[in-house]
Amino acid sequence: MRIIAGRFKGLRLPSPRNRGVRPTTDRVREALFSALGSAVEGSSVLDLFAGTGAFGFEALSRGATSVVFVDDDRQVTYDLLKTSDALQVADQVRILTMSADLAVKKLANSEERFSIVFLDPPYGTDLVSQVLGNVIFADLFARDGLLIIERDDKALVPAIPAGFSREFSRKYGGTVVEIFRYG
Repeated sequence: MRIIAGRFKGLRLPSPRNRGVRPTTDRVREALFSALGSAVEGSSVLDLFAGTGAFGFEALSRGATSVVFVDDDRQVTYDLLKTSDALQVADQVRILTMSADLAVKKLANSEERFSIVFLDPPYGTDLVSQVLGNVIFADLFARDGLLIIERDDKALVPAIPAGFSREFSRKYGGTVVEIFRYG
């Protein structure tokens, strides 16, 4: 797996050691960032269920100003820390080792707001619905913020909270990527 474009173009990311980590393929990431276009530049990003951090590191490579990575696996977050140090972006990265639910509560209470929130939990779980069902989830978004959901095409379509409108939806093999705008 590699960074596709921007200042870190071509850089290989460490392969996950955790069998539960399913990285977004280069093809899907390339299509997603093409759809996002210039929205990434200057953005603040929340990468829930971060795994390898491919989405967040790609966003930094393309001009995002900051990324908060969230994952509940200590080995995964250790690898994210090593990658951020290797890329010399530790000052732009915050890593939270906790569940997505706990992170949503903590970040919403801190009044931190994000331009882009990326949800890509392990397939075969109901974690997208759990996160979206949290009544304070929308409090994470800056005005006109973007919610990106990557999910298995066989998964139930999650209920999207009020205030979000669908802007993009595509299927890539067994993966569905959707982008919603808040506000």
